[in-house]
Amino acid sequence: MGNYSIEDLDYASGYEKMYGVSDEQMRFLARHQENLRRFSVAPSYDPSLEPELERLALKAEALRAQGFDPSLVRDSASEAFRIEFAHTTTALEGNTLSLAETAMVLEQDLTVPGRPLRDHLEVVDADKAFARVCALAAEGAPLTEDVVLGIHRLIAANLEEADPGEYRWDMRYVSTSPIYPPPAKRVPALMASLLGSPLAEPSLAGAVMFHLVFEDIHPFGDGNGRTGRVLMNLLLMEAGYPPVAFKADRENARRYYEAIAHFVGDIEHRDATPLLKLVIELEDIELGKRLK
Repeated sequence: MGNYSIEDLDYASGYEKMYGVSDEQMRFLARHQENLRRFSVAPSYDPSLEPELERLALKAEALRAQGFDPSLVRDSASEAFRIEFAHTTTALEGNTLSLAETAMVLEQDLTVPGRPLRDHLEVVDADKAFARVCALAAEGAPLTEDVVLGIHRLIAANLEEADPGEYRWDMRYVSTSPIYPPPAKRVPALMASLLGSPLAEPSLAGAVMFHLVFEDIHPFGDGNGRTGRVLMNLLLMEAGYPPVAFKADRENARRYYEAIAHFVGDIEHRDATPLLKLVIELEDIELGKRLK
């Protein structure tokens, strides 16, 4: 662990820098400071996945040869996916609406008796954000900071602890991870670096790694997961792939969150393999549904 002075520690408060800390607290702050090295490590994945990525690329090419455009198609499969995505992306965050109830809200503009108004608003906001990325994908729009903030503004419109369209100004913690997100003052520079990297260019593997780094930065007060999943689908669609929805049942939610925790905790290698495997499985299903 590096030799830090209290002034070097981004996680130390102004009070701690003024009055000092105990040796134990200094070690605690230095450990988390050391963990920030992970943002200078390029994400990677197991090369054994390359044949699977090549296989999916061929399927996507065959689908495009049939005239398929993932951002423009409005058939029954695409409408079903739209509802599934709004349901799963909010259910992963604790929304209580079922898939059928989500369909009632989005297709019939109904409210479900006995369900919180918040849950209705969340699926509507998720649907608006997904519609926006479909429009952006149709335009071939680059993934910029304005796009990120605009998507968050839509998806977090009714989240109590979010400042929609604004990076967080305070420290946030992820209850499932011992690795702290970066301090708020680091967020703008880290987001600029991510958006200026090859991960922000359309590709399947890149979309997955973008999502992982985005979740690690945790740039917003709330709505990070929902925003990250929408942005990942923007990159997938612009790369010619159908969007995917992470399943919200217990086993698949566990796989999703453990894959993120694995990446965040891998300070030295930034291994994206577990989440990439999961997305490959989901993408294979979505491609299969649409290939004639």
